[in-house]
Amino acid sequence: MLSPGGDWMSDRTPREHRATWHRLLTFNEVGVVVALVSVCGLLWVAAGGQFAQPTNLFQVARQASSYGIMAVGMVLLLSMGEIDLSVGAILTLVNIVTAVALREGIPMPLSIAVGLATGATCGLANGLLGVMLRIPTIIVTLGTMSVFRGLALVLSKATPVGNFPKTNLLFSLGSGNVVGVPTSVLVMLAVGLVGHVILGYTAFGWRAQAIGSNAQAARFSGIPLDRYRVVAMMIMGLVAGIAGVMELAFLQSGSPTTGQGYELYVIASAVIGGTALTGGSGSVAGGILGALLIAVIRNGLVLLEFSAYWGIVVTGAVIIAAVAIGGWVKKQQ
Repeated sequence: MLSPGGDWMSDRTPREHRATWHRLLTFNEVGVVVALVSVCGLLWVAAGGQFAQPTNLFQVARQASSYGIMAVGMVLLLSMGEIDLSVGAILTLVNIVTAVALREGIPMPLSIAVGLATGATCGLANGLLGVMLRIPTIIVTLGTMSVFRGLALVLSKATPVGNFPKTNLLFSLGSGNVVGVPTSVLVMLAVGLVGHVILGYTAFGWRAQAIGSNAQAARFSGIPLDRYRVVAMMIMGLVAGIAGVMELAFLQSGSPTTGQGYELYVIASAVIGGTALTGGSGSVAGGILGALLIAVIRNGLVLLEFSAYWGIVVTGAVIIAAVAIGGWVKKQQ
């Protein structure tokens, strides 16, 4: 209701104000924002201003977009108490399938549709295998990770796929900017917005979190657990497919090595952003911020002339720290 002065917020009690801000920005999101700002400040000083160069910031944002797009699907899965270790392999397979379709002369829109359908099909296969065989998704996706990556190697003959025209809209947008913002970042924000709405404002999102919180109680309340798990895995495959298409658009060739190790960064992004590994809650905004933090750390290590492999070490350490801090915060609450 609007007050006489027209300010809809003025009629709300202090408790309602606090609840609104809590919904907009959780403790975990505040934590990752503070960490992100702190790391950026340190790198700005330590790297002698090189970190703040626009070209470098664009590169960081673009790298974060691949992790961030897939983190949206991972947040949904983790909030259900599920996980997908094959996301990097799905990205690779979609990358190769789309590139091969373009090489064979298939129109760009249809090639993209084939790529996205491949990602969704991979996710569907993961979900159906877990449900039908009654195998935990972590085991299923550990196996399909090798299957999908192997298929990408077979299709590409273990060589980059790039002998196709690069003058269409896909490559113009993929390597370009819109109003000064990399296209991949805008795609990440769009996917994030959709994911945020699904998780926080739809029955599917509420029930997914209910499954992660207490699967037995969710089953007794009539929620079809198997159906929700399959759909969630398919969504994960689809967003991994989107990331795969964007990688192709930026690199302008399909590579069978693209996406290796991405599962670690995607899971880390979601966990750092406040999504519990045990399920029951998740934050899409936190997942995207976590992806940005990981990209900043990896970029900073390169600028400071550390080996790029230290990024894997730091990411693992950050996952452990994030889970430990999250557990401590939950106990305090």
